[in-house]
Amino acid sequence: MSRLKLLIELARLKDHERMTPARMKKYQAKRLRKMLVYTFRHSGYHHRAFVKAGIDESNIRTATLSAFPVMDKQMLLQNFDQLIIVPDLTQDELRRFDAETAADRRAYKGKYHVVHSSGSTGKPGYFVYDEAAWRTMLLGIIRAALWGMSMKDIVKLLKNGLRIAYIAATGGRYGGAMAVGDGIDGVGASQIHLDIKQPLEQWVEQLKKFQPNIIIGYPSAIKILAELVEQGQVKLSVSRVISCGEPLGAGLQTYLETIFAAPVINTYGASESLALGVDSGSGMLLFDDLNVIEVENGEMYLTCLYNFSQPLIAISCRIL
Repeated sequence: MSRLKLLIELARLKDHERMTPARMKKYQAKRLRKMLVYTFRHSGYHHRAFVKAGIDESNIRTATLSAFPVMDKQMLLQNFDQLIIVPDLTQDELRRFDAETAADRRAYKGKYHVVHSSGSTGKPGYFVYDEAAWRTMLLGIIRAALWGMSMKDIVKLLKNGLRIAYIAATGGRYGGAMAVGDGIDGVGASQIHLDIKQPLEQWVEQLKKFQPNIIIGYPSAIKILAELVEQGQVKLSVSRVISCGEPLGAGLQTYLETIFAAPVINTYGASESLALGVDSGSGMLLFDDLNVIEVENGEMYLTCLYNFSQPLIAISCRIL
């Protein structure tokens, strides 16, 4: 995607920030019905599950989302091949690809972006984004990272040149690392990746040479960098710090803002949908134009509104 096209599409997505709650609800409902109907017609697993729950073509456009069956990652693992709407992919293929191919950001078969979960269920689950879904997700995380900025400010920021340091676990097909890398490429920024397993001496050497003006990473990793800055081992001038991948406590956020003298943007995502929301300064603001989030009995359920290759309807997930 060219930078100009990215900026045009980002501007369209940012227009949603000005929607009234009523207008956003209407927009979300339209996207949801489109996803539900498409899923019913094309996903074997969901078709059977919907029918079993009493949902078919006669009522799928009017049934409340709570009427649809919920699922979890174990169910995803067990029914992957019947759930996914991609004719040339199987879960066994993806496991072989993951095991035999060095982890990088290249699309599988040139058209599918494969993200794996941490394997909390015993085996990693795979989440597949086609090019259209991946592009939508990238726009969502870029919007989150640049939250609070006008398009005029964003254009000015990009014109001045971005040098971004990403600090996290960079090995494996973790969604955060892949999405951040592609997002950085999308805005035409220079970048370095600092793996949390690297010796700190290597961090210091790379940071001194690169001099990033934006920091992105796990809050626990950014804290280590802040301590290096506080101790005088590294001198940095950054305009923005973006936290992702782990919960960010209020105390740590205040510390990071003090050390870096820059705003700290706390973003939220999950393997099921890498663009979930952002901390608006007064709590989490969910991206209702990209997902439907419901909480019931302490469990959070996600329905992604943009990934038609692997439709996830009311799947339980954990926000990071």
